[in-house]
Amino acid sequence: MNDIWLDIKQRFQKGDILTKLIYVNGGIFLLSIIFGIIWGLISGSEFSESSSLFAYFTALPTNNITGFLFKPYTLITHMFVHVEVFHVLFNMVLLYFMGKLFLNYFSSKQLFGLYILGGLLGAISLLVITNLSPLFSNSGVAYGASAAVMAISIGIIAYTPNTTVNLFGMFPVKLMWIGIFYVVSDLVSFYDSNTGGHLAHLAGAGAGYWFAAAFKQGKDITRGVNKIIDSIVGLFKRQPKMKVVYSQEKVRKMTDEQYNAHQKVTQAEIDSILDKISASGYSSLTQREKDILFQYSNKK
Repeated sequence: MNDIWLDIKQRFQKGDILTKLIYVNGGIFLLSIIFGIIWGLISGSEFSESSSLFAYFTALPTNNITGFLFKPYTLITHMFVHVEVFHVLFNMVLLYFMGKLFLNYFSSKQLFGLYILGGLLGAISLLVITNLSPLFSNSGVAYGASAAVMAISIGIIAYTPNTTVNLFGMFPVKLMWIGIFYVVSDLVSFYDSNTGGHLAHLAGAGAGYWFAAAFKQGKDITRGVNKIIDSIVGLFKRQPKMKVVYSQEKVRKMTDEQYNAHQKVTQAEIDSILDKISASGYSSLTQREKDILFQYSNKK
């Protein structure tokens, strides 16, 4: 059992952002199952009731502003929560294949940023519309990665619509037809029992199209999201305590030209490097920045 856990841990640590997202979604799904079993044993309730309790604490309350105000964190948590096996399976399979295509053109940070942005826009759309429209008279909860996955899918489809893929490994089809199928499916099924879900899907699709259209104009709409994420992560990183000390012996042996070059580096680049360490941690430095830092300083 320890070997299995160690293997999973290593795969997660070495995996790219796509692998990490799939592991997190799958891990939370397994956690919901374990919670349901334990709570059922304690309370005597059915598994479906236990799953509903898990969703109550982690899913987004819709048509219920008061409930949301008590659980604002669900803006984020809901996009990693699934309580039905086919729901998580479909989302993760779609995320894997569309995510692989996405990473052929964009970075891991852009994929993660768009995942979060799509999930947020889906959630905000639900909060606004379910509280304004009389169609949503009963309170409910929303969960799942569908809006986030839709954002990534439509993002890559809108960016390169004429790219051909082999559907099921046999049928060549352009990406734009897959995108049209996704959107039309949600529009046609809008008034079924999952109206809120279709609404979130369409909002996620809008986020993906927005990303692709903006990127073609030289703008990356995920940059702001990633800056916020980096700032939050930076709060929990232990910053290295470093002090730059310049060797006087080295300075005395320098020519005027070398000294001026040295001063230019120390005043401009080293200050910039130290600011970067303070903001994002030592691991964020490039190899060149590390070389400059240790070439012109001694660590104490």
